[in-house]
Amino acid sequence: MTAIKRSLKLAAVASVLAALPATAVLAGGKPKGAKATPPEVIQQLYAGKTSNWNSGGHAYWAPDGRFQGINKTKDAVGIGKWYVTSRSKLCHEANWHKAEGGAVKAYPHKSCWQFVTAPDGTVWERYLNEKGDWYRHKRGKQVNGNTQQRLFRKISQDLGL
Repeated sequence: MTAIKRSLKLAAVASVLAALPATAVLAGGKPKGAKATPPEVIQQLYAGKTSNWNSGGHAYWAPDGRFQGINKTKDAVGIGKWYVTSRSKLCHEANWHKAEGGAVKAYPHKSCWQFVTAPDGTVWERYLNEKGDWYRHKRGKQVNGNTQQRLFRKISQDLGL
């Protein structure tokens, strides 16, 4: 590789690194200088919205604290409650109902996420059930309203709930 090509390559890498926000982290760590996200901010991020999870499932976070979930295979529903703690955690507690062996069984499950806000205002979260890495909160994965209400009702009726 010629000295000119090497210099151009190094300049390109340097410009990419310089463009990264100051709060960037390595290997899923908490952003430097991040503070607990106020509970009311977390509430605003979720209340009245449907989350479209990476796994293919969905969750509706009703403004009154009711939780409705649909699993990724679209054959089970979660019915329960959600809340935000004073320690910046979003949790849902639900019974997940699924048909198994000719009967509908309910499985209680609780999931929680922790939230922090970086100095630049970016909200970060991590899934606590698996001690997951920190990642940026993606507002685009949530939409206003209960967009999966029809599917939730259909699955619930199929299960006899």
